[in-house]
Amino acid sequence: MKKVVGFISLMIFLMPVTVLAQRGCCSSHGGVSGACRGGYLVCNDGTTSPSCTCSSSSPSNKTYTPSYTYGCTDRNAINYNPKADKDDGSCIAKVLGCTNKNAINYNSSANSDDKSCKFTKEITETKTIKHKTKYIDNDEMTAGEERVKTVGQNGEKQVVYVVTLDSSGNEISREKKSEVITKKAIDKVIEQGTNETETIIATILWFICLIISFNYAFKNKDGNLLLNKIQKERMEKSILLYILYVITVIPAFIDIILIVINKIKQKRVN
Repeated sequence: MKKVVGFISLMIFLMPVTVLAQRGCCSSHGGVSGACRGGYLVCNDGTTSPSCTCSSSSPSNKTYTPSYTYGCTDRNAINYNPKADKDDGSCIAKVLGCTNKNAINYNSSANSDDKSCKFTKEITETKTIKHKTKYIDNDEMTAGEERVKTVGQNGEKQVVYVVTLDSSGNEISREKKSEVITKKAIDKVIEQGTNETETIIATILWFICLIISFNYAFKNKDGNLLLNKIQKERMEKSILLYILYVITVIPAFIDIILIVINKIKQKRVN
């Protein structure tokens, strides 16, 4: 009787130790699965505990199947599964390219778009055709004289371009496809005189006026001609005024008119 009581007391004493030992088994391998292999406990990750033995109640023939999350574990694959801890061979490698079927450079083998897609569209623009200017000679007009015979008008044309755009809609290039003139340009025509007869006559008259004016001014130094006023200026200023007097037509003709007026006054006095 004493032996039986002692055995029961010993079992009660050792039971908490056994339970604590079981709790520490497979702590780094996902815990104890409950299966037994060769007298040792099987961990949740499928490994066998090197030190934890099976109790008499553990089924020694239980088959253990580890619990895995299958999927693609390659971070560079397009179907990478961050929750997977067991690769199932389903990884699909990235193939960069244009994946838009409407693009001119669509790549049927690509599975990852790299924003390289290109698109084309036609646009029509109205362009101005600038008119030209033509000159024609006219013998009936004095040399140096010009006259507009025809007023010029600009024309117009419709130009069709094939424009290439990137994936953001920015223009990359354009190529002219066709053009149609919708309004013809009209050239501006200018007549220019070639008759030098009147020019020669005007030059002779101007030269005669100069001779008469200078001759009269030097004979009548106190006269009221423009030349008389120039003579009274200082040498530097008078030289400049003489040059302007000669190269400008109007002063000589003014003096001729003054000479004529003076002659008329003298005849009335006499």
